[in-house]
Amino acid sequence: MKGQGLTSSVPPELFKNIKMNKFKISQIQFQAADTPDLNARLLKKYFLKTKIFKPDLICTPECSNIITNDKKYLFNQSTFQKDCPLIFEAKEFAKLHSVNIHLGSLLLKIEGKKKLVNRSLLIDREGKIKASYDKIHLFDVDINKVETHRESNSFLKGTKMVISSISGVKIGFTICYDLRFPLLYRQLAKKGAQIILIPAAFTVPTGKAHWETLIRARAIENSVFISATNMCGVHHSSRKTYGHSIFCDPWGKIVNKCSTKPKILNTIINLNMIEKVRKKIPSIYNS
Repeated sequence: MKGQGLTSSVPPELFKNIKMNKFKISQIQFQAADTPDLNARLLKKYFLKTKIFKPDLICTPECSNIITNDKKYLFNQSTFQKDCPLIFEAKEFAKLHSVNIHLGSLLLKIEGKKKLVNRSLLIDREGKIKASYDKIHLFDVDINKVETHRESNSFLKGTKMVISSISGVKIGFTICYDLRFPLLYRQLAKKGAQIILIPAAFTVPTGKAHWETLIRARAIENSVFISATNMCGVHHSSRKTYGHSIFCDPWGKIVNKCSTKPKILNTIINLNMIEKVRKKIPSIYNS
């Protein structure tokens, strides 16, 4: 599949002869616009490009429906969940092609609230919303004189950890800045998560410094697969997202990754690798 990064997670030598328990994931790294309708049409085209690979799960980044630095514009352009055009397109595609879709995050209005939520949705093969997760750790930081963020000024904080199952596989939910809080990942792993999803809109300064290191650390600490799907491109003068979406195995090996350009990252994994790693290094059972 030219240009789509088809890669299998091949365990290192000490993990030879593991019985195969295959799971296929497509991660869509793209550059979102500041209009929900446009992003819905754009992601529909990307969904169609995954058909040949036939993934079990399609993943999109954080802010898949809209990304902008204008807080007033963001609130006015955002929709309620029931009116989101991307949710409609994802439900239709999931049902028609019998595939699970993780909408990495959507910025959505809540009835009676003056702030939005940053929400992940898992849509099952029947086109139904199976699970949702609201971002717990909000991005309030001062990176440099140009780039500062105060998500708490615009978003409500999530309060619940979320795990859901698809095709018998337990999926843990996180969003972007959650990556810096290892206790959340340990709790997800202890509750049985086999794959932890990290939709993100990591920017260039922190992406270069920390993105891959943090992803590998969370995978190694918890002996889980990590699917980290990041936004890419320039969105306004003070925000350039890093790209470099990654798929990491429980040994901490980067088995597939993107550069800075839009791309579909297709990965085949062997879920049985998790237990093999945990038998060799059982730290997950000792904490």
